[in-house]
Amino acid sequence: MKKKITSNLMLKIISVIVAFLFWLVIINMLDPLTSRTFVGIPVKVLNENVITSAHQVYEIESGDKVNVTVRGKRSFVETLLNSDFEATADMSDLSKVNAVNIKVGLKKSTNNNVELDWGNAVMKVKLEKRVSQNFQVKVEHEGSLSENYVLGEIIAKPNIVEVSCGESKFKKIDHVGVIVSLNGESEDFERKYSPILYDKDGDIISSKNVTFSNDTITVSTTVLQMKEIPVHVETVGSPASGYRLRQTDFMPENVRVSGSPDALKAVDSIKIQINIRGAKKDVEREFLIADYLPSNISVVDDTETISIRCEIEENGTKSFLLSSTDIAVKNLPANYTIEYSDETLRYSAVFTGRDSVLKNLELSDLGAFIDLAGMSPGENVVNVEFTLPAGVKLRKTVEVTVILRSEGSGGAIPAPTPSPTPEATATPEPETQVQE
Repeated sequence: MKKKITSNLMLKIISVIVAFLFWLVIINMLDPLTSRTFVGIPVKVLNENVITSAHQVYEIESGDKVNVTVRGKRSFVETLLNSDFEATADMSDLSKVNAVNIKVGLKKSTNNNVELDWGNAVMKVKLEKRVSQNFQVKVEHEGSLSENYVLGEIIAKPNIVEVSCGESKFKKIDHVGVIVSLNGESEDFERKYSPILYDKDGDIISSKNVTFSNDTITVSTTVLQMKEIPVHVETVGSPASGYRLRQTDFMPENVRVSGSPDALKAVDSIKIQINIRGAKKDVEREFLIADYLPSNISVVDDTETISIRCEIEENGTKSFLLSSTDIAVKNLPANYTIEYSDETLRYSAVFTGRDSVLKNLELSDLGAFIDLAGMSPGENVVNVEFTLPAGVKLRKTVEVTVILRSEGSGGAIPAPTPSPTPEATATPEPETQVQE
């Protein structure tokens, strides 16, 4: 038996070695070694308290992500994902040059030999002094509510938060805010928002490496119903003897207000009285709208006052307010255009005469016009002329400022052939224009 085992021993050993090598070749052909690089694996920071306990903050300058090359059996390497790696940087090992070695390991277990190579990557950080300060929370909003609804009281809780960050970032902070999004709401609502840092220009500052005493701000928003109510003005008393009230003008004529549905039902108008007793000239006053509304009703628009003017005129006089549309234009060439320096301006024209004639005088009876003969392109001050009934005269000259434009070259407008002046045209007295 022993002789059989030992016979041709060398040949048998060589056969075993060849068989083993053949087996290795087969295995490697079926599952060869391969390499694969995984890019952008995030690096987790450990032991941050080493820095924060020293009243400092850090900002990663480089090394927040790392690339790892894996070498191993193809059957295993091809199953790996970025999430199968764990890369860490331990701040307790921070060097004097503010760098720390990155370590990478596999979360996934294997019985095969696997090599990891991340090129001895390091994380570099910048250290700064930590600064903390309280800021009031400012609430802003975007979007819109349902029609005929407006925002009421907006309350942020907490309305003061402590912000802690590096000194360089702290210097940029102007305020802390939250943004309330409006999406057609018609009733009160409450939502949570994350605080946002803003600089003095209203631009958002990154909250990276910033800590807030509260990570969420709860905002309670009141939604109020709105409606428009008219303004009514009543005069009290009479002007002085020999004077009369010409007319009463006021602005605005309507006011938008908001409040609860029950509060709005109790308000249908704003009623204001103005005293003109013994007046010999125009009475002008402004009234605070809030003084004529219940405390549970608010004005929606920016307008806070109602302006009232009572025109008082002497007996034997009558005044009119003219707009540019009440004034006709004569002798404007076809290739010229005209516009008033202020289309919204109104011009006061005061006339004298017998009361019996003046009481029937209407704006349409004035025959107001301007004559542009001889005027040059550009800005011109022109007297307004009138065609008046007999016995009525213009007390004060009325001037308007107009701008003439021509598509051709500049120059004076050619004077037309003189035409007879209507007999009833009043000769204006040279007095100062009164504009409103």
